[in-house]
Amino acid sequence: MKADYYLSWDVTQFKNEYGDEIEMEIIQYPNEYQITVNICDEQPPYRDITATSTHPRSKKHAAKKAMILLYKQAYPELFNRK
Repeated sequence: MKADYYLSWDVTQFKNEYGDEIEMEIIQYPNEYQITVNICDEQPPYRDITATSTHPRSKKHAAKKAMILLYKQAYPELFNRK
């Protein structure tokens, strides 16, 4: 979808329970929410981890899916257990 068609756009930053700063971008399109979350460290060891998710009706569900994808990349020892 083109950026010209978004209804709202917001960016928020917060620290998670592991001490990492998370940036969350929330875009509402007419037919879905798109959430992009990332961790970008400013000190070594440098990491630049991004995850994106969408949901047709729920900002909360899109955010939860994006955070799960991000955590699986950022903390594989905690979130990729079999």
